[in-house]
Formats: sequence, C-alpha cells, structure tokens
Amino acid sequence: MKKNKLKLIVMIGSLLLSTASIAQIPLEKFDDGVFVEDSILNSFILKWLGKPYKLGGKTEKGIDCSQFTKRLYKDVYNLDLQNVAYKQWNQTIRVKRDSLQIGDLVFFRSRQSPSGWHCGAYIGNTYFVHAANKFEGVKVSSLKEPKYLKSYRGGGRLKN
Repeated sequence: MKKNKLKLIVMIGSLLLSTASIAQIPLEKFDDGVFVEDSILNSFILKWLGKPYKLGGKTEKGIDCSQFTKRLYKDVYNLDLQNVAYKQWNQTIRVKRDSLQIGDLVFFRSRQSPSGWHCGAYIGNTYFVHAANKFEGVKVSSLKEPKYLKSYRGGGRLKN
C-alpha cells in the first residue's frame, strides 16, 4: 500500500508539473482570476490521497465524493459547494470535456451511490481526484478509464 501511494504521489507531482503547475481559473469563477503554481491544491490532494471512503462522511476518517469536493472547494478556493453531487451539478454551468480546466467538477452516473451520482475535481490531463468507493478511498483516476468514459454525465464550472 505504501509503495502504491508513493507511486501515486510521484505521478500526481509529475502530472501537476507537466501541466506547467499553473491552474488557469476562469475570471468569472474566482475574484483574482488566476492561481499560479497552485501549491494549495497540490498539498490538499497529497493530504487526502488514500483516506477512506465513507458514505455521508466528512472527515479524514471517512469521506464521500460530494463531501470531498465540497471540502476541496472550501480549503483550496474558499468557495462553498452544496452537500450532495446533484446539488453541486445544479451549482455549475456545463463545460465540455475538452474544455475542462483545473478545479472544474466532473460528474458521473453511479450504481453504487444511493443518489445515482458520483463527482470529483478535475486536475488536468484527463485526471481527476475523488473519493472513489469503500475499496479505494480518495484517489486519482483518468476520465479515459472505461468505467468513467461510460458513466460520464458532464463537467461543471461554478456559477457566479
């Protein structure tokens, strides 16, 4: 487990560096317009990787997908999201997959979730971070993985 977590940390570091470590955040989304070298996002991801999944959970002892994105937005961007994925969907404007930017939310259909929804936060290069499920916990996945390609609902950017 420690070996896999280390590989994942190295992969995320490389990914974030390969996207020039600059998260272009749309002006309409954040007051200051641009985050340069988003070390806050990097630190947030590294802190949460491998933490357990728990339906309805809100802490490092266990967290679900919508509470994870809510926490990410609060801790990284100081913005408030609703408590559940479908309400977060309603808080956002649709973004095409090829126009996703770092910090956008990504949404999926889920048979495992009682609500039928799953969500995560896009971190660039087709990757997103999310509280996956009780077996995998918080992890980084790719939108190109077959299960996410098949269940993708859409991307969202927070409305003004």
